[in-house]
Amino acid sequence: MNLGFGAAATLTGLLIGVLCSLPPLGLALKHRLYRPALLTLAACALGGFSAGLWGGALMLVLMSGVVISYAYVDREDPFTSRASIDEVDFSESNWEFSLRKMAALGRTVRASAHALVRNKAGFLGFLGLVFFFVMIVFGPLFIEYDGQPHYYDRLKPGAKTLFQGPSKEFPLGLDWQGRDVLSHIVYGGKNLIRTSVEAGLMTTVIAVVLGSMAGLLGGVVDQALSALSNFILTIPTFPLLVVLAGIITFDNHTYLALLFAALYWPTLMRAVRAQVFSLRERDYVQAAVALDLGLPHLIFREVLPNMISYIVVNMIFTIRGAMYALVGLVFLGMVPVQEPDWAVMIYIGRTRQVIFNARAASMLLSPIIAIALFQLSLVLFTRSLEEIFNPRLRRGL
Repeated sequence: MNLGFGAAATLTGLLIGVLCSLPPLGLALKHRLYRPALLTLAACALGGFSAGLWGGALMLVLMSGVVISYAYVDREDPFTSRASIDEVDFSESNWEFSLRKMAALGRTVRASAHALVRNKAGFLGFLGLVFFFVMIVFGPLFIEYDGQPHYYDRLKPGAKTLFQGPSKEFPLGLDWQGRDVLSHIVYGGKNLIRTSVEAGLMTTVIAVVLGSMAGLLGGVVDQALSALSNFILTIPTFPLLVVLAGIITFDNHTYLALLFAALYWPTLMRAVRAQVFSLRERDYVQAAVALDLGLPHLIFREVLPNMISYIVVNMIFTIRGAMYALVGLVFLGMVPVQEPDWAVMIYIGRTRQVIFNARAASMLLSPIIAIALFQLSLVLFTRSLEEIFNPRLRRGL
């Protein structure tokens, strides 16, 4: 039995999530924090049920921070206690330091949740993303994948095709082989979304690292990276993907995401480079340079936090672009067709002349609408991300 490493929507994962909730749950009940206790149990159980050990562990850390942020009071801090400044002892043990950091993490999570709910459009996008997450992770528990053809048992008397429109038995109708379209929608989004998200994450990491290096180091490094980015920007991205798809067999989603990242990073890299040129003149960056804290410290501790809002929003739009590019490659037949997949449904709909058959419209429209709604949810979600990562927009919280 899988112990939760990579497991999804299993009873074992649910048990792992409940076990992960016990430490913060016990702390919340000890301090009579009943509402955070219920949220802790629900979040950890859901995290473990959907993502196994990793999901449960992540929720354990986040919800522990939330509970500690409610219960923790730094008695040596003159701003949170009645002690005078002369009585304050600023030395702290490792345990006190850990508590303070966990409390800070919890306050950040709570502020982010408030910012998420505050922006109505962003919250609507968040709910849309949650819907697709629930459908992909938990949908298979209730809907069995219909991958076998039904050439005889679902062919209606007198009908010349297996295509059927929506009905009570099949809410989204049947495809060209008499298979349930709803099952393909439930199972078909996983690979497409995963590849797009991987492409967005890889693109962002490459762009941030190279842009920060170009802005902080300057000189030959800046010139070389700028020249490389300018060269890639002059190449039409999608036609190049089509050419490469004709040469290389894309049978691995991670390699395909890496290829997208290798072609999409220059735009964000140039924006990061321009921001770094401005930030490196700030006093705190100059102080870090004078102290010789190293390039990783400059990138991830001094520069990145000041650009996180722009970077995260750009990553969302990169995910959108990668999804459209992947759908385009599949639609043209340049990527191996592997069911179930939303893009493959569109490809098969084109090859089977679905557009000319009114009964088959749901087979083609269902994946198109699913992709459009997912993209819309991403765009709306950026509204909340701007408030979460931009302190100026959180002043009203």
